[in-house]
Amino acid sequence: ASPTVIEKAGGSMQVTATGYITDIGTTSGGYPKLRIHADMINLEDGNVYPAQTIYVIDMQLGEHEIGEGVILQGEAMAFSHADLYGGYDEWQYLTAQGYTCKMFPDVMEKTGEQHQSVATLFFRWNQAVQHVLERMLPAEQSAIAKAMLTGNRDDIDRMTETLYTKAGVTHILCISGLHMSILAACVAYLLERYAKCSLRTSAIVTIFACWFFLLFTGFAPSSMRAVVMITIASFGRVFYRKPDWLNSIALAALVILCLEPLYLFQAGFQLSFLSVIGIYMGSRVLPEGETWYAKLGHMAGISAFASGFGLPVAAYHFSDVSTVAVLSNMVILPLSGILLGMIILSAIAGLLWLPAGVFLSGTVYAILKLFEGTCWLVTQIPYSYISVGRMPVFCILLLYGLAICCCLYRPRWQERSIVVGTTIILLCAMVGNRLYLHQNQVMFLDVGQGDAAVITTSDHKAYVIDGGGIANKEIGANTGVTVLEPYLASQGIERVEAVFLTHFDTDHCLGILELLQDMPVGALYLPAAEVEHTEFEEIQIHMQEVTAQKQIPIYTLKQGDVLQEERFGTLTCFGPPDGKVENENQRSLVLQYQYGDTKILFTGDCEAEGEYQMMQSGIDLQSDILKVAHHGSATSSLQTFLETVAPTYSVISCGENNWYGHPHPQTIEKLEKIQSEILRTDKMGSIEIQIAPDTGYTIQTAAERIPWYERIKKSMETK
Repeated sequence: ASPTVIEKAGGSMQVTATGYITDIGTTSGGYPKLRIHADMINLEDGNVYPAQTIYVIDMQLGEHEIGEGVILQGEAMAFSHADLYGGYDEWQYLTAQGYTCKMFPDVMEKTGEQHQSVATLFFRWNQAVQHVLERMLPAEQSAIAKAMLTGNRDDIDRMTETLYTKAGVTHILCISGLHMSILAACVAYLLERYAKCSLRTSAIVTIFACWFFLLFTGFAPSSMRAVVMITIASFGRVFYRKPDWLNSIALAALVILCLEPLYLFQAGFQLSFLSVIGIYMGSRVLPEGETWYAKLGHMAGISAFASGFGLPVAAYHFSDVSTVAVLSNMVILPLSGILLGMIILSAIAGLLWLPAGVFLSGTVYAILKLFEGTCWLVTQIPYSYISVGRMPVFCILLLYGLAICCCLYRPRWQERSIVVGTTIILLCAMVGNRLYLHQNQVMFLDVGQGDAAVITTSDHKAYVIDGGGIANKEIGANTGVTVLEPYLASQGIERVEAVFLTHFDTDHCLGILELLQDMPVGALYLPAAEVEHTEFEEIQIHMQEVTAQKQIPIYTLKQGDVLQEERFGTLTCFGPPDGKVENENQRSLVLQYQYGDTKILFTGDCEAEGEYQMMQSGIDLQSDILKVAHHGSATSSLQTFLETVAPTYSVISCGENNWYGHPHPQTIEKLEKIQSEILRTDKMGSIEIQIAPDTGYTIQTAAERIPWYERIKKSMETK
């Protein structure tokens, strides 16, 4: 994908855009999200950029219709990239959908014009079906029915999605290849059995039916894969040719990637093709049998292959895997065809005469309740859903190479050495750090305007220092849920040993509050100093309630306290001194973490007075890496303090274009004066430090903030 006009303009520009709405949805926060095809005018230089596809979130909660003409004014922004540990890649996902920029418009006016097209016609049909399903079924069941038939997943609640995910049947909650295959099989069966059509006629009608359904629901990668493969197989029937599985899979992938290359990096595309490859491998390896129990076993085996081939990639993208997917799919897969058929019949009947649709939708309700019960039952099995962390890419490739080799070639004794060698490499990569490398990791997370850091030890324990927080965001959608917990999941962490909260400012503690609610935590550490005036008393009370409910012990730290473990290292409290302080910033914990010969100083929001007191107390402040106090504010970072610490690297955790003006130019000048290399989360994303017990440390930043094609271009220009 080539850089968009917004990326070329430095990431944003003030624009006026005139166009029309081509799609409507709802964000998780309940705001309308719109796809708008428009011509943009740069207000600064007057340049016109025609035919832009803009991703718009309407914060004014207006009412919108497909085809409606609109005028937008505000800042057009480039998409953000995935962080160092993965997570949602806005650029990759929205660029693959054809968007060129995003806007939260300051002004949004309707022109009164109405644009008509095939897309708007299909969307209106889609909306009419959604509306009738909402009238016929309760909210929970109608949300799933809408997802299966129309592709709209916006109304599926978080609990339902979590339950289906843990049971390994999320393919039910979207338009998947499974649904397309069921539709094609049903159409072909009905035409041949009851309409007495020839194979050639039924194949042609099946192709048209599938493409019509794809247009009706949108072009999801898994649906496109299924439709392309069905089209290939159906053309084979038209010309009386038997299709080849591997050629069909390869041709389907080629067609989709020619249309949009970025689909290659999306989980849906990868899992869709891997499940089909798993079915193919299973059909080669497993005997079919003649008896009913042999056929049942064969079906279970094929399901296991389909699920198993997707596990490494699922672990890479989502960090968690379901171990009971085979069990739940044995109940759910056979009924999926009946369910989809009944949803279609109910919707058609409801559009013609609502009482008839309500009557037929009773079967839909019953099947969905059975699905819900099945999912709940299998998730009660111990270790039904485990966190495995994000596997390295080369490990995943080795794993697939090993699996395909074993399935296709069933290695003879001459080839077993390759299989054994590959297995040893995989094991070393997966467990080597715990057994002999003993490297610890410190991650300064990009939480915007705030602080959050995680220390992960070689024996798979995690310690958290602050969790970020956005004051105007509700608990449940803050940095703990959106950044901190996904990072811990990517590391395979299911329990946090200890949380250190430097102080109660919202940009440090709201993420911690969510973490305490959602994950097992061994202990919470707070500063021992008391504050005379605080505006965060309500947050403190809420945190006390959560810790009491979760039975999390609370400890206080004062200057001189030390926590030490062999694999963890040493954490020493340098401040604040015991007693009373005036405000939260003066109360902030200052902690030095040491592992091997590497020292990292965490200063929270410590101010100049606290820095002076630490220097006066005679503490050895020298550290290799400094987390700069108070996001680089001018009220911290005394020149003498920085010279005493003498950090090789200085990390500044702050938000992009934050209205505080952090970091202050004076702080940058002071750090440059001591020749400390500055690492900023607003410019570089999350910052990862790998610490070896004997050989020091290495640093990596989230270079994805700069698009990969720009990095390649830059590296070529410098050679």
